[in-house]
Amino acid sequence: MKGRVITLDSNDVYKNIAQEYKYFLELKDEVILLLWQNSPSVIMGRNQNVYRELDLEYIKSREINIARRFTGGGAVYHDLGNLNFTIISPQKYKDIELWMEIVQTALSKLHIPSERKGRNDLLLDGKKFSGMAWLDDEDKFMIHGTLMVDLDLNQLYQCLTPDMSKFVGKGIKSIRSRVCNLKEKQRDISIEKLSDALIETFCEKYPNSTIEKPKAFELYKDIYNKLKSSEWIFGKNEKANIEKTYNIENKPCKFEIWIENDIILKLNIYSDTLQLDKIEKLEQSLLNKKYSEIQIDKEINSIWG
Repeated sequence: MKGRVITLDSNDVYKNIAQEYKYFLELKDEVILLLWQNSPSVIMGRNQNVYRELDLEYIKSREINIARRFTGGGAVYHDLGNLNFTIISPQKYKDIELWMEIVQTALSKLHIPSERKGRNDLLLDGKKFSGMAWLDDEDKFMIHGTLMVDLDLNQLYQCLTPDMSKFVGKGIKSIRSRVCNLKEKQRDISIEKLSDALIETFCEKYPNSTIEKPKAFELYKDIYNKLKSSEWIFGKNEKANIEKTYNIENKPCKFEIWIENDIILKLNIYSDTLQLDKIEKLEQSLLNKKYSEIQIDKEINSIWG
């Protein structure tokens, strides 16, 4: 069985997911290992509601990318303290047990014990450091996962746990587990050491393997453009009713916001302020704007000064 090992040379989340999918679409009689990293990004599962899962205002203020992948599962936060792995195989060679063994053996070479939980999580001392998702096609299969080496956990919590928010619309909610970084167990671990261990172990299991360079951008540019589109990320007919709390004149005020296709169609602001003209001005500044592109706190500050 031929194996191929490719380390992607970009930290662009859209390029990396596009390349990954291109390798999946063009798979031949081989098993492929991809290793890749993203600059700070939040990646949604294929069928998730962006407005239910993310603190979009926080993400926008930190210039963190938002992407939607082709696989299911929950939302994840990536940065350069995380290593992603992907294994792509024809259905006839599908062997999840072997692939999990490759990952766990690589970790054990670095003196990191791990345990599996269910089908798609790896734990260290009872805490999750790796979550996986997959794409199951008629003739091919792809599984990919995270390996949290030294991820910024504060960013993870901020991005994936909207502050003071209550969501009342329909949607799929992720189950958030207690997580940890591998560095908590093994201080001298690095992305490079973990990558080397994964490649070494993969090549032991697939001796007829080659190390290759990634694809040229032009070969997957069409997928890249799709992944960057607002329609793909936010959904063509996505709806959400959101309740959030903001401070106006140093008092908490409830906002009810109705969103469709990323556009704020309606909102109610509940406040005891006497400056009704400013409330009206705030409403007008928000209506018909893209929710993913506005920062309500900034709008409030610009009006109230």
